[in-house]
Amino acid sequence: MKRRIVWINITLAGVLVAALVGGYVWLFRDATEASTGRTVAVQSGSVSETVTATGSVETAGTVDLSFTQGGTVISVLVEAGDTVESGQRLAILDDTSAQQALTEAARTYAQATASARQSSVSVSGAQRSLADAQQAAAMNKESYAAAVAQAKTALADAKASWSASCLDPNGSCPSTEAWSQLRAAEGAVVTAKAAYDQAVQTASTDETTNNLKINQAKVNAEAAQSRQYNDCNTYGSTSSQCTSANDSVRSSQQAYENALNTQRVAAVQSQQNLANADAQVTSANVALRRLQSSLAESAQDARDSAEQSLASARLAQRKGVAADQQSISQARESLASLQAGSAAVDTGAGTTTPQDAAVAVARDGIASARQSIEDAVLRAPVAGTVGSVAVDADQVAAAGSPVLTLIPEASFEVVADFSEADASKVAAGQSATVTFDALSGESASGAVTSVAVLPTTGGTVTTYAATITLSGAPAGMRDGMSASVVVTVDEATGVLWAPSAAITTAGGVSTVTVRTDGVDTVVPVTTGLAGDSGTQITSGVSEGDQLVVATADSGGGFTGFPGGGPPVGLGGGAGIPGGGGN
Repeated sequence: MKRRIVWINITLAGVLVAALVGGYVWLFRDATEASTGRTVAVQSGSVSETVTATGSVETAGTVDLSFTQGGTVISVLVEAGDTVESGQRLAILDDTSAQQALTEAARTYAQATASARQSSVSVSGAQRSLADAQQAAAMNKESYAAAVAQAKTALADAKASWSASCLDPNGSCPSTEAWSQLRAAEGAVVTAKAAYDQAVQTASTDETTNNLKINQAKVNAEAAQSRQYNDCNTYGSTSSQCTSANDSVRSSQQAYENALNTQRVAAVQSQQNLANADAQVTSANVALRRLQSSLAESAQDARDSAEQSLASARLAQRKGVAADQQSISQARESLASLQAGSAAVDTGAGTTTPQDAAVAVARDGIASARQSIEDAVLRAPVAGTVGSVAVDADQVAAAGSPVLTLIPEASFEVVADFSEADASKVAAGQSATVTFDALSGESASGAVTSVAVLPTTGGTVTTYAATITLSGAPAGMRDGMSASVVVTVDEATGVLWAPSAAITTAGGVSTVTVRTDGVDTVVPVTTGLAGDSGTQITSGVSEGDQLVVATADSGGGFTGFPGGGPPVGLGGGAGIPGGGGN
Protein backbone atom coordinates (compact mmCIF):
# COMPACT_ATOMS: atom_id res chain seq x y z
CA MET A 1 0.00 0.00 0.00
CA LYS A 2 2.78 2.36 0.94
CA ARG A 3 4.58 1.47 -2.32
CA ARG A 4 1.43 2.37 -4.33
CA ILE A 5 1.21 5.75 -2.58
CA VAL A 6 4.86 6.42 -3.37
CA TRP A 7 4.37 5.59 -7.04
CA ILE A 8 1.27 7.79 -7.17
CA ASN A 9 3.18 10.67 -5.64
CA ILE A 10 6.03 10.16 -8.09
CA THR A 11 3.60 10.15 -11.01
CA LEU A 12 1.85 13.32 -9.82
CA ALA A 13 5.19 15.03 -9.32
CA GLY A 14 6.20 14.11 -12.86
CA VAL A 15 3.00 15.46 -14.32
CA LEU A 16 3.44 18.68 -12.35
CA VAL A 17 7.03 19.11 -13.51
CA ALA A 18 6.02 18.45 -17.13
CA ALA A 19 3.23 21.02 -16.86
CA LEU A 20 5.61 23.58 -15.38
CA VAL A 21 8.23 22.93 -18.05
CA GLY A 22 5.63 23.10 -20.80
CA GLY A 23 4.21 26.35 -19.45
CA TYR A 24 7.69 27.83 -19.16
CA VAL A 25 8.54 26.84 -22.73
CA TRP A 26 5.24 28.22 -24.03
CA LEU A 27 5.61 31.50 -22.14
CA PHE A 28 9.29 32.15 -22.92
CA ARG A 29 9.68 30.42 -26.24
CA ASP A 30 11.90 32.01 -28.90
CA ALA A 31 9.48 32.53 -31.80
CA THR A 32 10.70 31.71 -35.25
CA GLU A 33 7.53 32.35 -37.23
CA ALA A 34 7.85 34.73 -40.18
CA SER A 35 6.30 38.15 -39.61
CA THR A 36 3.22 38.86 -41.68
CA GLY A 37 4.40 42.48 -42.24
CA ARG A 38 2.16 45.43 -42.99
CA THR A 39 0.64 46.19 -46.38
CA VAL A 40 0.31 49.35 -48.45
CA ALA A 41 -1.83 49.97 -51.50
CA VAL A 42 -0.63 50.93 -54.96
CA GLN A 43 -2.02 54.41 -55.54
CA SER A 44 -2.66 56.75 -58.42
CA GLY A 45 -1.30 60.26 -58.03
CA SER A 46 1.86 62.31 -58.31
CA VAL A 47 5.49 61.56 -57.57
CA SER A 48 7.95 64.40 -57.19
CA GLU A 49 11.64 64.72 -56.54
CA THR A 50 12.91 67.79 -54.70
CA VAL A 51 16.24 69.23 -53.65
CA THR A 52 16.81 71.65 -50.81
CA ALA A 53 19.21 74.41 -49.96
CA THR A 54 19.54 77.40 -47.70
CA GLY A 55 20.04 80.99 -48.72
CA SER A 56 19.00 84.52 -47.99
CA VAL A 57 16.39 87.01 -49.17
CA GLU A 58 17.55 89.75 -51.51
CA THR A 59 15.63 92.60 -53.05
CA ALA A 60 15.20 92.98 -56.75
CA GLY A 61 15.01 96.58 -57.88
CA THR A 62 15.29 98.30 -54.52
CA VAL A 63 14.50 102.03 -54.84
CA ASP A 64 16.62 104.49 -52.86
CA LEU A 65 14.60 107.57 -51.90
CA SER A 66 16.15 110.95 -51.05
CA PHE A 67 15.13 114.57 -50.69
CA THR A 68 15.95 116.89 -53.59
CA GLN A 69 17.01 119.49 -51.04
CA GLY A 70 18.82 119.26 -47.72
CA GLY A 71 17.35 120.07 -44.35
CA THR A 72 16.34 118.87 -40.90
CA VAL A 73 13.87 116.00 -40.76
CA ILE A 74 10.91 116.87 -38.52
CA SER A 75 8.89 113.69 -39.03
CA VAL A 76 9.38 110.13 -40.31
CA LEU A 77 5.94 108.67 -41.01
CA VAL A 78 6.88 105.04 -41.75
CA GLU A 79 9.00 102.23 -40.37
CA ALA A 80 10.89 99.39 -41.97
CA GLY A 81 8.39 96.76 -43.08
CA ASP A 82 5.45 99.13 -43.59
CA THR A 83 3.51 98.76 -46.82
CA VAL A 84 2.87 102.05 -48.62
CA GLU A 85 0.84 103.25 -51.57
CA SER A 86 2.08 105.30 -54.47
CA GLY A 87 2.20 108.97 -53.50
CA GLN A 88 2.01 108.29 -49.76
CA ARG A 89 4.02 110.67 -47.58
CA LEU A 90 7.06 109.02 -46.00
CA ALA A 91 9.07 111.81 -44.33
CA ILE A 92 8.92 115.60 -43.95
CA LEU A 93 11.70 118.19 -43.77
CA ASP A 94 11.49 121.39 -41.78
CA ASP A 95 10.02 123.79 -44.35
CA THR A 96 10.34 126.91 -42.19
CA SER A 97 12.97 128.39 -44.48
CA ALA A 98 10.88 127.50 -47.54
CA GLN A 99 7.81 129.14 -45.98
CA GLN A 100 9.93 132.21 -45.21
CA ALA A 101 11.21 132.17 -48.78
CA LEU A 102 7.64 132.07 -50.03
CA THR A 103 6.72 135.01 -47.80
CA GLU A 104 9.79 136.90 -48.99
CA ALA A 105 9.03 136.07 -52.63
CA ALA A 106 5.48 137.32 -52.18
CA ARG A 107 6.84 140.50 -50.58
CA THR A 108 9.33 140.91 -53.44
CA TYR A 109 6.55 140.36 -55.93
CA ALA A 110 4.44 142.95 -54.18
CA GLN A 111 7.34 145.40 -54.18
CA ALA A 112 8.11 144.69 -57.84
CA THR A 113 4.54 145.25 -58.86
CA ALA A 114 4.38 148.34 -56.68
CA SER A 115 7.60 149.63 -58.21
CA ALA A 116 6.28 148.90 -61.67
CA ARG A 117 3.08 150.67 -60.89
CA GLN A 118 4.90 153.64 -59.43
CA SER A 119 7.39 153.97 -62.25
CA SER A 120 5.11 153.02 -65.05
CA VAL A 121 3.79 155.79 -67.21
CA SER A 122 1.18 153.46 -68.60
CA VAL A 123 -2.23 152.85 -67.17
CA SER A 124 -2.36 149.63 -69.11
CA GLY A 125 0.82 148.51 -67.29
CA ALA A 126 -0.87 149.20 -63.97
CA GLN A 127 -3.89 147.24 -65.19
CA ARG A 128 -1.63 144.31 -66.08
CA SER A 129 -0.04 144.53 -62.64
CA LEU A 130 -3.45 144.37 -61.03
CA ALA A 131 -4.40 141.43 -63.23
CA ASP A 132 -1.13 139.69 -62.28
CA ALA A 133 -1.78 140.29 -58.58
CA GLN A 134 -5.31 138.90 -58.95
CA GLN A 135 -4.11 135.92 -60.98
CA ALA A 136 -1.34 135.21 -58.46
CA ALA A 137 -3.86 135.44 -55.63
CA ALA A 138 -6.20 133.01 -57.42
CA MET A 139 -3.36 130.54 -58.05
CA ASN A 140 -2.15 130.86 -54.48
CA LYS A 141 -5.66 130.32 -53.14
CA GLU A 142 -5.96 127.05 -55.07
CA SER A 143 -2.54 125.97 -53.92
CA TYR A 144 -3.28 126.74 -50.28
CA ALA A 145 -6.64 124.98 -50.49
CA ALA A 146 -5.03 121.96 -52.11
CA ALA A 147 -2.36 121.81 -49.39
CA VAL A 148 -5.01 122.02 -46.65
CA ALA A 149 -7.17 119.37 -48.36
CA GLN A 150 -4.18 117.09 -48.73
CA ALA A 151 -3.28 117.54 -45.06
CA LYS A 152 -6.90 116.79 -44.08
CA THR A 153 -6.84 113.62 -46.19
CA ALA A 154 -3.58 112.56 -44.60
CA LEU A 155 -5.06 113.15 -41.14
CA ALA A 156 -8.21 111.21 -42.02
CA ASP A 157 -6.08 108.36 -43.34
CA ALA A 158 -3.99 108.36 -40.16
CA LYS A 159 -7.10 108.31 -37.96
CA ALA A 160 -8.75 105.60 -40.05
CA SER A 161 -5.71 103.34 -40.01
CA TRP A 162 -6.21 102.33 -36.39
CA SER A 163 -8.89 102.02 -33.75
CA ALA A 164 -9.28 100.37 -30.36
CA SER A 165 -11.30 97.63 -32.07
CA CYS A 166 -8.00 96.28 -33.43
CA LEU A 167 -7.27 94.94 -29.95
CA ASP A 168 -10.58 93.02 -29.93
CA PRO A 169 -10.44 89.66 -31.74
CA ASN A 170 -14.13 90.10 -32.57
CA GLY A 171 -13.77 93.76 -33.58
CA SER A 172 -13.28 95.34 -36.98
CA CYS A 173 -9.75 96.69 -37.46
CA PRO A 174 -9.23 99.16 -40.35
CA SER A 175 -5.60 98.04 -40.73
CA THR A 176 -5.45 94.52 -42.14
CA GLU A 177 -1.74 94.29 -41.38
CA ALA A 178 -2.21 95.31 -37.73
CA TRP A 179 -5.17 92.93 -37.42
CA SER A 180 -3.09 90.08 -38.85
CA GLN A 181 -0.16 90.76 -36.51
CA LEU A 182 -2.39 91.02 -33.43
CA ARG A 183 -4.36 87.89 -34.22
CA ALA A 184 -1.15 85.98 -34.84
CA ALA A 185 0.23 87.13 -31.46
CA GLU A 186 -3.05 86.19 -29.74
CA GLY A 187 -2.94 82.82 -31.47
CA ALA A 188 0.54 82.29 -30.08
CA VAL A 189 -0.81 82.96 -26.57
CA VAL A 190 -3.67 80.50 -27.08
CA THR A 191 -1.27 77.89 -28.44
CA ALA A 192 1.10 78.37 -25.50
CA LYS A 193 -1.76 78.06 -23.00
CA ALA A 194 -3.01 74.92 -24.72
CA ALA A 195 0.50 73.47 -24.55
CA TYR A 196 0.63 74.29 -20.83
CA ASP A 197 -2.77 72.65 -20.20
CA GLN A 198 -1.59 69.63 -22.16
CA ALA A 199 1.56 69.47 -20.04
CA VAL A 200 -0.55 69.58 -16.87
CA GLN A 201 -2.81 66.82 -18.21
CA THR A 202 0.15 64.71 -19.28
CA ALA A 203 1.82 65.12 -15.87
CA SER A 204 -1.39 64.07 -14.11
CA THR A 205 -1.89 61.08 -16.41
CA ASP A 206 1.74 59.98 -16.01
CA GLU A 207 1.49 60.26 -12.21
CA THR A 208 -1.70 58.18 -12.11
CA THR A 209 -0.24 55.57 -14.46
CA ASN A 210 3.01 55.28 -12.51
CA ASN A 211 1.16 55.01 -9.18
CA LEU A 212 -0.91 52.16 -10.61
CA LYS A 213 2.26 50.43 -11.80
CA ILE A 214 3.88 50.86 -8.37
CA ASN A 215 0.83 49.47 -6.59
CA GLN A 216 0.64 46.54 -8.98
CA ALA A 217 4.36 45.84 -8.59
CA LYS A 218 3.98 45.93 -4.80
CA VAL A 219 1.03 43.53 -4.94
CA ASN A 220 3.02 41.19 -7.21
CA ALA A 221 6.00 41.33 -4.84
CA GLU A 222 3.88 40.52 -1.80
CA ALA A 223 2.26 37.64 -3.68
CA ALA A 224 5.70 36.32 -4.67
CA GLN A 225 6.86 36.45 -1.06
CA SER A 226 3.78 34.56 0.01
CA ARG A 227 4.47 31.86 -2.59
CA GLN A 228 8.13 31.78 -1.50
CA TYR A 229 7.12 31.17 2.12
CA ASN A 230 4.68 28.42 1.19
CA ASP A 231 6.87 26.64 -1.38
CA CYS A 232 10.04 26.73 0.69
CA ASN A 233 8.24 25.51 3.82
CA THR A 234 6.32 22.90 1.88
CA TYR A 235 9.06 21.52 -0.40
CA GLY A 236 12.17 22.57 1.44
CA SER A 237 14.69 25.33 0.88
CA THR A 238 16.70 23.24 -1.60
CA SER A 239 13.75 22.23 -3.71
CA SER A 240 13.23 23.53 -7.27
CA GLN A 241 9.92 25.00 -6.14
CA CYS A 242 11.69 27.04 -3.45
CA THR A 243 14.38 28.12 -5.93
CA SER A 244 11.76 29.22 -8.45
CA ALA A 245 9.90 31.09 -5.71
CA ASN A 246 13.11 32.87 -4.70
CA ASP A 247 13.65 33.92 -8.32
CA SER A 248 10.11 35.26 -8.47
CA VAL A 249 10.68 37.31 -5.31
CA ARG A 250 13.84 38.85 -6.77
CA SER A 251 12.13 39.55 -10.06
CA SER A 252 9.11 41.19 -8.41
CA GLN A 253 11.38 43.22 -6.10
CA GLN A 254 13.31 44.54 -9.11
CA ALA A 255 10.03 45.36 -10.90
CA TYR A 256 8.89 47.29 -7.83
CA GLU A 257 12.15 49.25 -7.65
CA ASN A 258 11.97 49.95 -11.41
CA ALA A 259 8.44 51.31 -11.00
CA LEU A 260 9.62 53.64 -8.22
CA ASN A 261 12.55 54.86 -10.37
CA THR A 262 10.24 55.42 -13.33
CA GLN A 263 7.91 57.49 -11.15
CA ARG A 264 10.78 59.69 -9.92
CA VAL A 265 12.16 60.29 -13.41
CA ALA A 266 8.68 61.05 -14.77
CA ALA A 267 8.01 63.52 -11.95
CA VAL A 268 11.21 65.45 -12.72
CA GLN A 269 10.45 65.49 -16.44
CA SER A 270 6.87 66.62 -15.81
CA GLN A 271 8.07 69.55 -13.69
CA GLN A 272 10.53 70.57 -16.41
CA ASN A 273 7.81 70.33 -19.08
CA LEU A 274 5.47 72.45 -16.97
CA ALA A 275 8.17 75.06 -16.38
CA ASN A 276 8.95 75.22 -20.10
CA ALA A 277 5.27 75.48 -21.03
CA ASP A 278 4.72 78.22 -18.43
CA ALA A 279 7.71 80.16 -19.82
CA GLN A 280 6.22 79.91 -23.31
CA VAL A 281 2.90 81.31 -22.04
CA THR A 282 4.69 84.21 -20.36
CA SER A 283 6.77 84.92 -23.47
CA ALA A 284 3.71 84.88 -25.74
CA ASN A 285 1.81 87.24 -23.42
CA VAL A 286 4.75 89.66 -23.24
CA ALA A 287 5.08 89.65 -27.04
CA LEU A 288 1.34 90.34 -27.40
CA ARG A 289 1.45 93.26 -24.94
CA ARG A 290 4.47 94.77 -26.66
CA LEU A 291 2.84 94.48 -30.07
CA GLN A 292 -0.38 96.08 -28.84
CA SER A 293 1.56 98.97 -27.33
CA SER A 294 3.80 99.40 -30.38
CA LEU A 295 0.93 99.46 -32.87
CA ALA A 296 -1.08 101.93 -30.77
CA GLU A 297 1.95 104.23 -30.34
CA SER A 298 2.73 104.15 -34.06
CA ALA A 299 -0.87 105.03 -34.89
CA GLN A 300 -0.84 107.92 -32.41
CA ASP A 301 2.48 109.21 -33.83
CA ALA A 302 1.01 109.16 -37.34
CA ARG A 303 -2.06 111.12 -36.16
CA ASP A 304 0.08 113.68 -34.32
CA SER A 305 2.27 114.23 -37.38
CA ALA A 306 -0.76 114.59 -39.65
CA GLU A 307 -2.35 117.10 -37.27
CA GLN A 308 0.88 119.09 -37.20
CA SER A 309 1.01 119.16 -41.00
CA LEU A 310 -2.62 120.30 -41.19
CA ALA A 311 -1.96 123.12 -38.73
CA SER A 312 1.06 124.24 -40.79
CA ALA A 313 -0.96 124.17 -44.02
CA ARG A 314 -3.76 126.24 -42.50
CA LEU A 315 -1.29 128.80 -41.11
CA ALA A 316 0.38 129.12 -44.51
CA GLN A 317 -3.05 129.56 -46.10
CA ARG A 318 -4.01 132.37 -43.76
CA LYS A 319 -0.72 134.24 -44.19
CA GLY A 320 -0.67 133.75 -47.96
CA VAL A 321 -4.23 134.92 -48.51
CA ALA A 322 -3.59 138.03 -46.41
CA ALA A 323 -0.41 138.84 -48.37
CA ASP A 324 -2.19 138.34 -51.70
CA GLN A 325 -5.05 140.63 -50.66
CA GLN A 326 -2.52 143.28 -49.67
CA SER A 327 -0.85 143.01 -53.10
CA ILE A 328 -4.19 143.35 -54.85
CA SER A 329 -5.08 146.40 -52.74
CA GLN A 330 -1.77 148.03 -53.56
CA ALA A 331 -2.24 147.30 -57.27
CA ARG A 332 -5.71 148.84 -57.21
CA GLU A 333 -4.44 151.95 -55.44
CA SER A 334 -1.63 152.38 -57.98
CA LEU A 335 -4.00 151.90 -60.89
CA ALA A 336 -6.44 154.44 -59.46
CA SER A 337 -3.63 156.98 -59.06
CA LEU A 338 -2.40 156.46 -62.62
CA GLN A 339 -5.91 156.62 -64.03
CA ALA A 340 -6.40 159.98 -62.32
CA GLY A 341 -3.43 161.45 -64.19
CA SER A 342 -3.43 159.20 -67.21
CA ALA A 343 -3.56 162.03 -69.66
CA ALA A 344 -0.26 163.36 -68.43
CA VAL A 345 1.73 160.11 -67.86
CA ASP A 346 0.51 157.60 -70.44
CA THR A 347 3.32 156.77 -72.83
CA GLY A 348 1.57 153.85 -74.56
CA ALA A 349 0.32 150.40 -73.59
CA GLY A 350 2.09 147.14 -74.11
CA THR A 351 5.59 148.44 -73.59
CA THR A 352 7.91 146.03 -71.87
CA THR A 353 9.92 147.70 -69.18
CA PRO A 354 12.54 146.61 -66.60
CA GLN A 355 9.81 146.88 -64.00
CA ASP A 356 7.71 144.32 -65.89
CA ALA A 357 10.73 142.00 -66.00
CA ALA A 358 11.18 142.41 -62.23
CA VAL A 359 7.57 141.39 -61.73
CA ALA A 360 8.12 138.28 -63.87
CA VAL A 361 11.24 137.37 -61.88
CA ALA A 362 9.35 137.85 -58.62
CA ARG A 363 6.55 135.64 -59.93
CA ASP A 364 9.09 132.93 -60.72
CA GLY A 365 10.47 133.29 -57.19
CA ILE A 366 7.04 132.54 -55.76
CA ALA A 367 6.78 129.40 -57.93
CA SER A 368 10.26 128.30 -56.83
CA ALA A 369 9.40 128.78 -53.15
CA ARG A 370 6.23 126.75 -53.55
CA GLN A 371 8.23 123.96 -55.18
CA SER A 372 10.66 124.00 -52.24
CA ILE A 373 7.74 123.55 -49.86
CA GLU A 374 6.50 120.61 -51.93
CA ASP A 375 10.02 119.13 -52.07
CA ALA A 376 10.15 119.13 -48.27
CA VAL A 377 7.74 116.19 -48.36
CA LEU A 378 9.21 112.81 -49.42
CA ARG A 379 6.60 110.63 -51.13
CA ALA A 380 6.56 107.00 -52.29
CA PRO A 381 7.02 106.87 -56.07
CA VAL A 382 5.41 103.42 -56.26
CA ALA A 383 3.52 101.06 -53.99
CA GLY A 384 5.68 98.67 -52.03
CA THR A 385 7.30 97.88 -48.71
CA VAL A 386 9.70 100.11 -46.79
CA GLY A 387 13.00 98.24 -46.68
CA SER A 388 15.00 100.47 -44.36
CA VAL A 389 14.90 103.93 -42.80
CA ALA A 390 18.25 105.72 -42.45
CA VAL A 391 17.12 108.89 -40.66
CA ASP A 392 15.18 109.87 -37.56
CA ALA A 393 13.38 113.04 -36.60
CA ASP A 394 15.72 115.99 -35.86
CA GLN A 395 18.49 114.53 -38.04
CA VAL A 396 19.89 116.46 -41.02
CA ALA A 397 19.31 114.93 -44.45
CA ALA A 398 21.61 115.91 -47.32
CA ALA A 399 20.16 116.56 -50.76
CA GLY A 400 20.36 113.42 -52.89
CA SER A 401 21.51 111.22 -49.99
CA PRO A 402 19.27 108.10 -49.60
CA VAL A 403 17.16 108.25 -46.45
CA LEU A 404 14.77 105.35 -47.18
CA THR A 405 14.76 102.27 -49.34
CA LEU A 406 11.55 101.10 -50.95
CA ILE A 407 10.97 97.58 -52.17
CA PRO A 408 8.38 97.59 -54.96
CA GLU A 409 5.59 95.05 -54.60
CA ALA A 410 6.57 91.39 -55.28
CA SER A 411 10.20 92.22 -55.97
CA PHE A 412 11.98 89.77 -53.65
CA GLU A 413 14.28 86.97 -54.66
CA VAL A 414 16.20 84.31 -52.77
CA VAL A 415 19.76 83.30 -53.61
CA ALA A 416 20.48 79.77 -52.36
CA ASP A 417 23.59 77.59 -52.61
CA PHE A 418 23.00 74.03 -53.88
CA SER A 419 25.48 71.18 -53.57
CA GLU A 420 27.19 69.88 -56.71
CA ALA A 421 24.91 66.85 -56.94
CA ASP A 422 21.71 68.86 -56.46
CA ALA A 423 22.78 71.80 -58.63
CA SER A 424 23.02 69.51 -61.66
CA LYS A 425 19.25 68.88 -61.32
CA VAL A 426 18.21 72.52 -60.86
CA ALA A 427 17.18 74.48 -63.95
CA ALA A 428 15.44 77.75 -64.72
CA GLY A 429 11.65 77.55 -64.71
CA GLN A 430 11.35 74.93 -61.96
CA SER A 431 8.90 75.72 -59.19
CA ALA A 432 10.09 76.35 -55.66
CA THR A 433 8.69 76.80 -52.19
CA VAL A 434 10.50 79.03 -49.71
CA THR A 435 10.18 79.20 -45.93
CA PHE A 436 11.78 81.72 -43.62
CA ASP A 437 13.49 81.09 -40.28
CA ALA A 438 12.22 84.37 -38.84
CA LEU A 439 8.61 84.02 -40.09
CA SER A 440 7.12 80.96 -38.46
CA GLY A 441 4.39 79.37 -40.55
CA GLU A 442 4.94 81.70 -43.52
CA SER A 443 6.02 80.53 -46.96
CA ALA A 444 6.23 81.90 -50.47
CA SER A 445 6.12 80.33 -53.90
CA GLY A 446 8.44 81.18 -56.72
CA ALA A 447 10.44 79.87 -59.62
CA VAL A 448 14.10 79.33 -60.41
CA THR A 449 15.20 82.16 -62.68
CA SER A 450 18.93 81.47 -62.95
CA VAL A 451 21.63 79.00 -61.93
CA ALA A 452 25.25 80.14 -61.66
CA VAL A 453 27.67 78.66 -64.17
CA LEU A 454 30.70 79.17 -61.94
CA PRO A 455 30.86 77.43 -58.55
CA THR A 456 31.37 78.91 -55.12
CA THR A 457 34.05 77.02 -53.23
CA GLY A 458 34.34 77.16 -49.46
CA GLY A 459 36.82 74.82 -47.82
CA THR A 460 36.12 71.35 -49.18
CA VAL A 461 32.54 72.16 -50.22
CA THR A 462 31.61 73.33 -53.70
CA THR A 463 28.20 74.85 -54.30
CA TYR A 464 26.35 76.62 -57.10
CA ALA A 465 24.15 79.64 -56.48
CA ALA A 466 20.61 79.64 -57.85
CA THR A 467 18.24 82.62 -57.88
CA ILE A 468 14.58 82.03 -57.04
CA THR A 469 12.23 84.92 -57.85
CA LEU A 470 9.25 85.05 -55.48
CA SER A 471 5.74 85.63 -56.76
CA GLY A 472 4.70 87.34 -53.54
CA ALA A 473 6.14 88.50 -50.24
CA PRO A 474 4.61 87.44 -46.90
CA ALA A 475 4.06 90.12 -44.29
CA GLY A 476 7.18 90.95 -42.33
CA MET A 477 9.73 89.83 -44.94
CA ARG A 478 13.05 91.67 -44.78
CA ASP A 479 16.10 91.90 -46.98
CA GLY A 480 18.80 89.49 -45.73
CA MET A 481 16.46 87.05 -43.97
CA SER A 482 17.58 83.41 -43.90
CA ALA A 483 15.47 81.17 -46.12
CA SER A 484 15.07 77.45 -46.83
CA VAL A 485 14.35 76.53 -50.43
CA VAL A 486 12.69 73.39 -51.79
CA VAL A 487 12.89 73.07 -55.59
CA THR A 488 10.84 70.48 -57.47
CA VAL A 489 13.35 69.14 -59.99
CA ASP A 490 11.20 66.35 -61.46
CA GLU A 491 7.55 65.36 -61.21
CA ALA A 492 5.28 62.72 -62.68
CA THR A 493 1.52 63.26 -62.36
CA GLY A 494 -1.35 60.84 -62.86
CA VAL A 495 0.85 57.77 -62.39
CA LEU A 496 0.85 54.64 -60.23
CA TRP A 497 3.20 54.74 -57.26
CA ALA A 498 3.96 53.01 -54.00
CA PRO A 499 6.20 53.69 -50.99
CA SER A 500 9.81 52.99 -51.87
CA ALA A 501 10.08 50.61 -48.90
CA ALA A 502 7.72 48.20 -50.68
CA ILE A 503 10.08 47.85 -53.67
CA THR A 504 13.18 45.64 -53.66
CA THR A 505 15.87 46.11 -56.31
CA ALA A 506 18.73 43.66 -56.83
CA GLY A 507 20.88 43.10 -59.90
CA GLY A 508 18.95 45.77 -61.78
CA VAL A 509 15.63 43.93 -61.29
CA SER A 510 12.87 45.47 -59.14
CA THR A 511 10.22 43.36 -57.44
CA VAL A 512 7.32 43.77 -55.06
CA THR A 513 5.46 41.28 -52.88
CA VAL A 514 1.73 41.33 -53.66
CA ARG A 515 -0.63 39.91 -51.06
CA THR A 516 -3.88 38.47 -52.44
CA ASP A 517 -6.32 36.62 -50.16
CA GLY A 518 -3.56 36.03 -47.64
CA VAL A 519 -1.13 34.65 -50.22
CA ASP A 520 2.12 36.53 -50.93
CA THR A 521 3.51 36.54 -54.48
CA VAL A 522 6.74 38.16 -55.66
CA VAL A 523 6.06 40.15 -58.83
CA PRO A 524 8.65 41.89 -61.04
CA VAL A 525 7.86 45.57 -61.76
CA THR A 526 9.19 48.38 -63.89
CA THR A 527 9.88 51.57 -61.99
CA GLY A 528 10.07 55.18 -63.10
CA LEU A 529 10.75 58.32 -61.10
CA ALA A 530 12.04 57.72 -57.56
CA GLY A 531 10.49 60.58 -55.61
CA ASP A 532 10.90 61.83 -52.08
CA SER A 533 8.13 59.73 -50.56
CA GLY A 534 7.41 57.12 -53.19
CA THR A 535 8.47 55.52 -56.46
CA GLN A 536 6.58 55.47 -59.76
CA ILE A 537 5.62 52.00 -61.03
CA THR A 538 5.03 51.83 -64.78
CA SER A 539 4.14 48.12 -65.09
CA GLY A 540 3.65 44.93 -63.09
CA VAL A 541 0.87 45.99 -60.67
CA SER A 542 -2.49 47.71 -60.69
CA GLU A 543 -4.04 50.43 -58.58
CA GLY A 544 -5.26 49.06 -55.28
CA ASP A 545 -2.91 46.05 -55.18
CA GLN A 546 -1.70 45.38 -51.63
CA LEU A 547 2.08 45.34 -51.32
CA VAL A 548 3.91 43.86 -48.34
CA VAL A 549 6.34 46.10 -46.48
CA ALA A 550 8.68 44.31 -44.10
CA THR A 551 8.51 45.62 -40.53
CA ALA A 552 11.33 45.98 -38.04
CA ASP A 553 10.23 42.90 -35.98
CA SER A 554 9.71 40.59 -38.97
CA GLY A 555 10.95 37.06 -38.16
CA GLY A 556 10.78 37.50 -34.37
CA GLY A 557 8.19 36.18 -31.96
CA PHE A 558 6.90 36.73 -28.46
CA THR A 559 9.44 35.99 -25.78
CA GLY A 560 7.70 37.39 -22.75
CA PHE A 561 10.80 39.35 -21.73
CA PRO A 562 13.43 41.31 -23.62
CA GLY A 563 16.07 38.92 -24.83
CA GLY A 564 13.72 35.92 -25.03
CA GLY A 565 13.92 34.71 -21.42
CA PRO A 566 13.03 35.60 -17.88
CA PRO A 567 15.04 38.10 -15.85
CA VAL A 568 17.87 36.60 -13.84
CA GLY A 569 20.16 37.80 -11.09
CA LEU A 570 17.53 40.00 -9.42
CA GLY A 571 17.67 40.66 -5.67
CA GLY A 572 14.98 39.07 -3.53
CA GLY A 573 12.61 40.69 -1.13
CA ALA A 574 14.72 43.64 0.04
CA GLY A 575 12.85 46.87 0.56
CA ILE A 576 9.38 45.28 0.59
CA PRO A 577 7.63 45.00 3.95
CA GLY A 578 7.56 41.37 5.02
CA GLY A 579 10.14 40.36 2.42
CA GLY A 580 12.16 37.26 3.20
CA GLY A 581 15.13 35.33 1.92
CA ASN A 582 15.82 31.66 1.40
